[in-house]
Amino acid sequence: MKYAIISDIHSNLESLKFFLKILSKLQIEKIICLGDIVGYNANPNECIQIISNFNNLEIIRGNHDRAVTKNDYYYFSQDAKNAIKWTIKNINQSSFEFLNSLTKGPKIIDNEFAICHGSATDEDNYLFMPFHTKKDFFWLKKNNIKILFFGHTHYQCIFCMDKKKNVEILMNRSLILDPDCSYLINPGSIGQPRDNDPRASFAIFDSDKMQINIIRYHYPFKQTQLKIINNDLPQFLAERLAYGY
Repeated sequence: MKYAIISDIHSNLESLKFFLKILSKLQIEKIICLGDIVGYNANPNECIQIISNFNNLEIIRGNHDRAVTKNDYYYFSQDAKNAIKWTIKNINQSSFEFLNSLTKGPKIIDNEFAICHGSATDEDNYLFMPFHTKKDFFWLKKNNIKILFFGHTHYQCIFCMDKKKNVEILMNRSLILDPDCSYLINPGSIGQPRDNDPRASFAIFDSDKMQINIIRYHYPFKQTQLKIINNDLPQFLAERLAYGY
């Protein structure tokens, strides 16, 4: 099966629309969303409507989705808090109900792989370095799964554990997965990349070929920036889109 893996849309309608254009040219059988449809940017309702209308969708909640429905954002940065408060004021009832229906990861998909937002043990964890990944690789082994897709960091990367339990970070954009290895894969962010590349990012996983392809694409981020400013959201949230941090 061919999957599109997306994460951290964060109310960025311009980027999500460009993703749809790319998606229309691909033979994708199922869409996987790793959470955080909302937060930071100015189109939460429109993005939720698009996501909720996907056929054959598998989705889990992100910490920003939870923050909107549970008023749980005390540990967020001030800019993130302000964006959540704005989202709570501007989200409509059907959008709220959709977010509130989302379940917490991890979740095993088609007995092929697992998905989570932050990590398999905590949706708020950040997996940046190999030493962060020990519990997640243990979780994979315990559940007899070789692949876990995660989001939250907005940083596209692949952690690979070999037979000797050595973990390295792979920056490959295309990779045939080794059946003797286990993988933690972050597809990057649709809505707010932070790996010093302003292009949006998602992954394609072909479970028949056991192949990962990372897709990066430009989108009209200046339109997104203008919406942020016009809606009195924090200016830094607009500035960072131009630089990918």
